[in-house]
Amino acid sequence: LAHTDTHTSSLNIGPLHSPRRSARSAGKPVEVQLSWQTGEIGMAEESEKHKAAGNDFFKAGEHLKAAASYTKAIKLQPENHVLYSNRSQAFLKLNKVIKALDDADKCISLAPDFVKGYHRKANALHAMSEPAKTDEAVQVLLGALRAGVDEKELIRLGVQIKGRTFVQLVDAQRKAAEPPAAAEPTAAATPPAKPTGAPAVPPETRAAAPASALASAPLPAATSKPQPQVEEKPIWQLDPEGFAVNSIQWVLKDFMADATVPTVCYLQPAPPKSTAEPPPPIGHVNIGPAFSSPETLVNCAEFLRQQAAGCSAQAAVVVVRKSTISYPCVWKGKGKADWPVGDKDDGVFMQLESPKMRMMFFTVLKEKGAKRSVGDTIPLDAEQFAFSPACFSSARGLEAVDLNQ
Repeated sequence: LAHTDTHTSSLNIGPLHSPRRSARSAGKPVEVQLSWQTGEIGMAEESEKHKAAGNDFFKAGEHLKAAASYTKAIKLQPENHVLYSNRSQAFLKLNKVIKALDDADKCISLAPDFVKGYHRKANALHAMSEPAKTDEAVQVLLGALRAGVDEKELIRLGVQIKGRTFVQLVDAQRKAAEPPAAAEPTAAATPPAKPTGAPAVPPETRAAAPASALASAPLPAATSKPQPQVEEKPIWQLDPEGFAVNSIQWVLKDFMADATVPTVCYLQPAPPKSTAEPPPPIGHVNIGPAFSSPETLVNCAEFLRQQAAGCSAQAAVVVVRKSTISYPCVWKGKGKADWPVGDKDDGVFMQLESPKMRMMFFTVLKEKGAKRSVGDTIPLDAEQFAFSPACFSSARGLEAVDLNQ
């Protein structure tokens, strides 16, 4: 459709002409008006076709073709915010982070109330793997929440990016926005009550239980009873198994609190070179799309190796919920002796590795309505159940993932 010519060319508008013509409009170029409207409808239909094709390409994992289709749709409907949102997601899959960010900004400018615009922008910023950009992503989400944008998706993403720290930031923001309550003239001022239960602290500073056997790690309680205090130990001083205990407990606490399980890789930092240096933070790499196809898994593994080498990580813990894995389904075809869990049961896979070792565990999760519980943690055979390629170049000999599954 050559829509640029619709003002001057004569379209076959058929019966649409006569109902619109009246004595009041006699002599006015009604045909031209209807021709333009008909052209607009044609452009919208053509744009929707390209959008639908882009969606199909995206679902098939052909992200380059998806981005091209969305671009064709945008040329026909440059003010359609959904198209920029979709193309932003396609660009992010292609690791074209700057283009993804530009499209997210355009989407937000066209539709400030559209939640996915902020979702796309925060994801693009976080994908840059820079602490300052991650902080900027958090501020994008907090700003959207302040503006009253639908909060469920934003909070879920914020938790994936920043962990429970994001929930604390949201609570602080809400309290700051609340008007102060009027003080009772006769009541004495009392300090605010301390929250009950174990405090939510960021993974950079939380302490780990002694690392004996991961399968016997204590289950995080879902009650408000005070929890036993454990001796704090710097994260870089833990052995790999202790680091794994530390990581999985944090994940299970999140599940008990809000049913979320991040797809993430935690990297244990190297010790500081001197006591004058600040404590190194735990590495937190969001790898959400990694387990969607062999291609994304291989690309993610190479990225994690670079991250592990860049921070001189001592160990890595990869966590993923079973129900979110499209590839590789390592539990399929296994006998009861190797896989003592039902194929339909859900839970968390955890792969622990260092340059010299690899271990696999599965923790059963149970969820029925609003009720959640955590079952047993089962050690698995790493040769049979490793679902991610090695994060350390020196551990490539431990490779156990069949990329032809």
